[in-house]
Amino acid sequence: MITRAKLLFDLIGPRTLARFEDRCRHPMREQEKLLRALLHENAGTAYGRHHDFASIESVSAYQKQVPLTEYEDIEPYVEAARRGQPAQLTRARPVFYAMTSGTTGPAKYIPVTEASRHAKAGLMRLWLSAALRDHPSVLDGAVLQPASPEVEGHAPDGTPCGSEAGHAYRNMPKVMRGMYPVPYDVCEIPDYAARYYTLLRVALMHSVRVIGTPNPSTILLLSRELAAHIERLLRDVRDGTLDASLNIPAAIRASLVHTLRPDRARAGALQRAAAAGGGSLLPRHVWPDMAFLACWKGGTVAPYIDQLAPYFGPDLPLRDLGWLASECRGSVPLSDDGDAGVLAVGTNVYEFFPTTEDRKPRPTELLTVDQLDVGGRYLVYVTTAGGLCRYAMHDILEVTGFHLKTPTVRFVQKEKGIVSFTGEKLTEAQVLAAADDVLDQRRTDRSFIAAIGRPPSAGVEASYLFLVEYDTPPGDLVGRRAAHALDQALGRHNIEYASKRKSGRLGPAVLRVLEAGQFDAYQRRALQSGARDGQFKILRLVTDRAFADQFPRVVADYEGG
Repeated sequence: MITRAKLLFDLIGPRTLARFEDRCRHPMREQEKLLRALLHENAGTAYGRHHDFASIESVSAYQKQVPLTEYEDIEPYVEAARRGQPAQLTRARPVFYAMTSGTTGPAKYIPVTEASRHAKAGLMRLWLSAALRDHPSVLDGAVLQPASPEVEGHAPDGTPCGSEAGHAYRNMPKVMRGMYPVPYDVCEIPDYAARYYTLLRVALMHSVRVIGTPNPSTILLLSRELAAHIERLLRDVRDGTLDASLNIPAAIRASLVHTLRPDRARAGALQRAAAAGGGSLLPRHVWPDMAFLACWKGGTVAPYIDQLAPYFGPDLPLRDLGWLASECRGSVPLSDDGDAGVLAVGTNVYEFFPTTEDRKPRPTELLTVDQLDVGGRYLVYVTTAGGLCRYAMHDILEVTGFHLKTPTVRFVQKEKGIVSFTGEKLTEAQVLAAADDVLDQRRTDRSFIAAIGRPPSAGVEASYLFLVEYDTPPGDLVGRRAAHALDQALGRHNIEYASKRKSGRLGPAVLRVLEAGQFDAYQRRALQSGARDGQFKILRLVTDRAFADQFPRVVADYEGG
């Protein structure tokens, strides 16, 4: 059967790929053309007038006149736009604000315009074109894509703010919606357990060919939920119901239940799938025709990849989604191999600074896409259709090669002092703020040393371990309360940490009580090894689990759940 989606991709896919190939032959031509267009479009904005966009005619002039920016630098313009003042960062009014964690706690509001939404959609269409070229059977089945609610609030002028993934899901082209059987309403279920159950309940009625979500921890979570609710799911499929005990708003439940029909044949097939899984429903038995998984494969989420095989089999292809964030979508993988993608040179303007330079860059010394070396690692700055100019992403990218003349890059990690396993982007500042909230470091009988991000291992979610010295160790009750308070404080200072904790993708923070004196001993060892006394310092947020071995005298661990 030839579907509308298949006809569309047969028509658009080859053309989309050919156009991208042409851009990759002339990356600097594309970058310069895009920069001129963005500057011309936004020359009359408050930000454009301040930096005299109208006079800029070259990349070198752009680097001389426009500073490198952090969110805090553009926040006044964003807030003015959110209050309804026109033409702040972009001539076009933002249609949405993507909420993501800020570096000091409060949420960042990333403006999304029609142009920037169209730019991201174009790259998603490109990614799909390459994926469908390699896996055409996807068009014969369904795509399962978890997403968060689109709207979590509104700006003072009424513009919606929330999850960009939810925004994209809700606003996908009509021709694509037939491939996504789970209605957007499911994304609006506030209770995570109920949302995941409902997502699976609907998906079980379809031949899922792809599960797609940036973080593989979400795919693992869905797989475990599938195994945990066998009897309920089988009953609901057989009877055409949606478990009455689920905490689902009445309006959403009503919109879903009229679409469900009893299906004894499917229930029987699922019963046989459970038998094949040794009594457990495994995705590879439930959806045996699955073509591939779409998720990130590298960086700090890589430990999750090794845990997928028991659920999906060792041979199911995995295709990386590329380097993407709320601020921009920056690369497009064109095959299943590795975790690198081709820089989208026609969509955003990129500048780079080598990580080998242990200092802040000067605005005029950033490198362009034609100045990168294979194997080099760089901090990346972006200029986008959404109004970001020379914006510090705090991401480290590695150049893995070239596609024609355009660099291919892979995400390595967040910049120093930022850790992210599930998209939480926890910062040193947020960790220190949480410790200050809970530990009252004005007191002399306790001292916070560092938090250690612990990656996921078999059956155990990623979590954060806080090392704290006490002159007099607390009792168990006080220790448990402090651990719980640390977990809650991290959620207050980082909205995405709170979201990932609530959804079960992050484990609870752990307070490790240490005997006193160990930090002083650690510092002495460092000085003896050549560290300079006046410059001695440690990161307060690390991912090196061996760091904890420097403090071996442990009194107790208290979990914050």
